[in-house]
Amino acid sequence: MIETPTAARPWRGHPLMRSTHKDALIRALSQIKVETTTTSEGLIHMVTTGRATCIEFSNDDLPSDGSGHTRPLYISVSSSGRRVPYVLLDNSSALNVCPLATAIAFGYAPSNFGPFTQTVRAYDNTKREVMGTSEIELLIGPTTFITVFQVLRIHTSFNLLLGWPWIHTIGAIFSSLHQKVKFIHDGQIVTVQFVGDVFI
Repeated sequence: MIETPTAARPWRGHPLMRSTHKDALIRALSQIKVETTTTSEGLIHMVTTGRATCIEFSNDDLPSDGSGHTRPLYISVSSSGRRVPYVLLDNSSALNVCPLATAIAFGYAPSNFGPFTQTVRAYDNTKREVMGTSEIELLIGPTTFITVFQVLRIHTSFNLLLGWPWIHTIGAIFSSLHQKVKFIHDGQIVTVQFVGDVFI
């Protein structure tokens, strides 16, 4: 009797591999047509297509000028059919911020803002009163998000700032080094990268 090599029986003796798991794995693998020239990476891609679970950045994601920059990450989004450049992603901000000038450019007036009674500290450690909140619909890549922003009367280097509330809600991972943000939508990884433009 010829014994099958242990490497060809990965579930044998493995405490977490129950027969139901083994049967499900064999069924799934038996439904895939694999060419004899398929690499192991190609096989993994075939099995995981449509089921993105891991976001990563590599040197291939670096901008054309490489890693020798110190730029923050700005992206462009769309809102109400308008392109909105210079949207800053900031992992140190506990708020999504919309400057009053941007809110006015969107057609909002202070009477449209929802209530918000707290005072916040700005990036320069000064206290700022929040004028109110505004829900703004953003199209980022193929995905639409209804995002709550705190409206502040401040001069900024951005049109909108997406902080923890947006980043954590959608599970976005961004890299200022790579000048990209990635998130999973409908089982696929969406990548949005910096595009230079002007303020609105």
